[in-house]
Amino acid sequence: MQRVERNPARGASVFLAPQSALTIGRTLLTALILGTLMLAPRAFGLADFLTTDEAYHWIRFTERFDAALSAGRWADTIYVGHPGITMFWLGRTGLMIERMVRDLGWIGAPAMVEHLAWLRLPGVILQALCGMATWLLLRRLVDPTVALVASFLWATSPYLIAHGRVLHLDALLTGLITLSLLLLLVSWRQQQAGKDGWTALLGSGALTGLALLTKGPALIFLPFAGVLLFAFAPAYTATSRHTGDILRLASGIAHRLRYAAVRFCVWLGIAICVVFAGWPALWTAPDAALRAYADEIIFNGGRPNGDGQFFNGQAIDDPGVWFYPVASLFRTTPVMLIGLIVFGLFAGLDAWRFWRRGEAPFDSRYRVLVVFIAFAAFWTFMMTLGAKKFDRYVLPIWPSLLVLAATGIVRGYGAARAWFARRATTIQRGGAWLARIPLATLIALGGVEVGQVIWYHPYYLSYYNPLLGGGPVAQRMVLIGWGEGMDQVGAWLSARPDIRYGPVISALRPTLQPFVPVDVRDITDLGTLPVNYAVVYLESVQRGAHPEIYRQFEAMTPIHTITIHGIEYARIYQLPRPFAQPIHACFGDEITLHGVTIEASPDHLSVTPSWGALVSPTRDYMVFLQMIDVQGRRVAGVDVPPAGVGGLPASAWLAGQQVAVPLPLPLPSDLPAGTYEVVIGLYDANSGERAPVSGGVAADPARAGPHALLLTTLTLP
Repeated sequence: MQRVERNPARGASVFLAPQSALTIGRTLLTALILGTLMLAPRAFGLADFLTTDEAYHWIRFTERFDAALSAGRWADTIYVGHPGITMFWLGRTGLMIERMVRDLGWIGAPAMVEHLAWLRLPGVILQALCGMATWLLLRRLVDPTVALVASFLWATSPYLIAHGRVLHLDALLTGLITLSLLLLLVSWRQQQAGKDGWTALLGSGALTGLALLTKGPALIFLPFAGVLLFAFAPAYTATSRHTGDILRLASGIAHRLRYAAVRFCVWLGIAICVVFAGWPALWTAPDAALRAYADEIIFNGGRPNGDGQFFNGQAIDDPGVWFYPVASLFRTTPVMLIGLIVFGLFAGLDAWRFWRRGEAPFDSRYRVLVVFIAFAAFWTFMMTLGAKKFDRYVLPIWPSLLVLAATGIVRGYGAARAWFARRATTIQRGGAWLARIPLATLIALGGVEVGQVIWYHPYYLSYYNPLLGGGPVAQRMVLIGWGEGMDQVGAWLSARPDIRYGPVISALRPTLQPFVPVDVRDITDLGTLPVNYAVVYLESVQRGAHPEIYRQFEAMTPIHTITIHGIEYARIYQLPRPFAQPIHACFGDEITLHGVTIEASPDHLSVTPSWGALVSPTRDYMVFLQMIDVQGRRVAGVDVPPAGVGGLPASAWLAGQQVAVPLPLPLPSDLPAGTYEVVIGLYDANSGERAPVSGGVAADPARAGPHALLLTTLTLP
């Protein structure tokens, strides 16, 4: 661990301890490399998909925020009680950059996802800067190697990358809270070194203000910071040796309380000033702004999610106390999980040594780690108290967990290197290679971290720890689906030749609309209008939304399934073409006839069968459509492919595909009066063998032959 400098040079930076110019250069170069590593996966390919919250709220609110500021309507900057103001400022910056490059003629009118990418960009850059600043601060608190490994894990964590790429609050809150906590710890270390630590404390307060402007749960940090300031207050030394133990204890507590209270009030005052300066609504309508802030916490955060939740295989309002531990485990990477386990083992060993041998490990190094443990536990506990739970609500504990994991990795590496070095000395040949195993393993683990970042781009939300079964297991345990994959749904639908036949229905409609050229309606519109395709998204099924609607799809065959990293995100169904007369017959086990629509005119009949492929047909079929008299004589008939002449042959149909093409049946001009039957069926285009039929009304085989359906009976005068 890094030793505390008892006599640092005056004027030393909060971020950079006194060092030589060469060391400073190396430090800045390392920070730049880490910043690049953080920025690359977060900034590359931002025009990917829309998350639900972006599509429904944040894009629109950011644009309204920009318009309100431009017009000087300060009171109109209240949209949600989160309040999201820091994100709105960043989004507005992206909007201004987008306008500038458009005015310069560098880009044309952007599509929705391209527009969103500009709004996301400033927040992404800030995430990288937060990561760099975190490393610069962390290396002053823990061993520099631990700080470097922790920052590397932050840069390559799919969970942090996923939320750092979107126009949302949780990653931003995570960065601000983490920096504020680290500055509090730096302030304490500076006090240990004989300095007042005010600069770091004021910086922590300012960052806390930005966190409060971002999201209400930042309030959780206030009592934690107060307790931290009290715990790290200088010890009180009694001036009189005759002071009793109780009085000495009371005086010490009072002294620490006064010391902590002064610093806490200044710290909180700075935070409040930042909140007031950053939220224009507080300038003219403070009562409305604060009421919205409180209502969000009480009435939104304090109730179960209105759309439902999913945990451990069942839809549930409040998933309970095990939700965050289980959900967080799935969001770890193998390297992070191994590091946490190793850290736990070493921490247990240290505790045992302390208990049995009296070896106290709780020096300044351990106190920092204890703070991270306490913060993670406290934040998780407070989030668990609320009925509304999402895995991202505990994202602010992630950097603390990464520091603990990095500590485990570094200590484990040191122990392994020592063990292999001892073993290498006992081996005459190959000992040098044996000693390199720990380093090779560490490099391999780093390669795994980088490799999974590349492999999962841009669908980092679909990352779940492969050691726990990955996405296939996670989709049976936790709610999955925030809009990712809808871009692939849209790409597949847009390539369909019949996409313009009618609208598409889907849950999370705004996340799909930018990717298809037709209107997207809500899934609840099923049955109220002719629909071409329906998209069944995983999270809606998990939460048990509209069970009466989704049960209808269970009996249907999806025409396409969107699977990303083992997670079945969406099933696409093509709805049966409309028909007037239901039939519900199956030809073999490949094609079904839902129904027909028959229109009569003096010289012909127009019959439109509504076909559906149960599976992808293995052969080409022909339709025989015939009119026969009571003696079984064929008086009119046509033989055409089910999709019509020139249409897609049946063998090229996809499972779940729906086809309806009008088939004209010309009538002879000299057709005598009488009763006639219209029959239909399928036969193999190559062998001529009729496909067996089940269901519907069978035609008399004596007149129509085998495997024919009776559609209707006509009486001509």
